[in-house]
Amino acid sequence: MSKKTHKQYPRLSIRLSDTERLDIESRAERAGLSMGGYCKFVIFNTEPPRRSRRAVPEKAELSRLIGHVSRVGANINQIAKQLNMYSAIDVVEVSNAMADVAELRASIMKALGYREETEDDH
Repeated sequence: MSKKTHKQYPRLSIRLSDTERLDIESRAERAGLSMGGYCKFVIFNTEPPRRSRRAVPEKAELSRLIGHVSRVGANINQIAKQLNMYSAIDVVEVSNAMADVAELRASIMKALGYREETEDDH
């Protein structure tokens, strides 16, 4: 039987609405902390334990990836223009491909911490 090397502390649980839970999860993720680490940080206003920190996404890699996604989207757009000019084209299929690229780009931007611009922002 193995000995425990750390003391186990009693748990504390609270009831949250789905919205409250998602809000706390989002805040913890943005802070790079686990849920427990984030709650301790907020409640006690102290540094969270080292092991509660989450690895943040590699921003340089995500930035490089979004560049590739943008080029793929531009290529699909150019192919669609050429096909439309010279032959029959399945517009729905090309539109779906463009929508997939846009969704992928939006996910990467979110992972990088950028807010999506809306038409009202212009």
